[in-house]
Amino acid sequence: MSSIDYFSLSGIPYIMIAWLGIWLIRPLATFFHELGHSLVACFLTSGEVSLRVGRPGGKLFRLSKNFTIELSPRNGQEGLTTFSVKGLGKYKTFLILVGGPFSTLFIVLHSGYLLFYQSHGLWVELFLISWFCCHSLTFLRSVIPMRLKPTESFPKGPPSDGLQIYTQCFSKKKESGGN
Repeated sequence: MSSIDYFSLSGIPYIMIAWLGIWLIRPLATFFHELGHSLVACFLTSGEVSLRVGRPGGKLFRLSKNFTIELSPRNGQEGLTTFSVKGLGKYKTFLILVGGPFSTLFIVLHSGYLLFYQSHGLWVELFLISWFCCHSLTFLRSVIPMRLKPTESFPKGPPSDGLQIYTQCFSKKKESGGN
């Protein structure tokens, strides 16, 4: 660990750098979260799987016959994984839904270990702080059962993974929409 006292006046510039890092890393955190959903969906479904980060209309990459990634620099916190639910049972749908939070939690635990149990230089430490905080916030945002901030694609707000899992497990009415 560096010798910076983050909770003093001299630590304020470093906290501001970490905040900037969180803002810059948000699209990556969203990408890795959605990649967790997408990889599980690729294994459990036979139809097309699509991952999007940012607003619709970004750069499209076709990685395979059934897997596409769309990346847009606008609104990097917005992410969506779409897949066909036709013929998909509740168990497989559940696994796909938990794929995102699980991948995010793995990154949180790994970066937390590197941050709290390893010694690093100042700039590596600041990056790890931003990385850890950004993924922690992404994890919390995904597991709390709630509607997220409305977007163009979801005017009422997209359901979080936690809300979709809750709806699937405890409600007879099926929640519509992607992740």
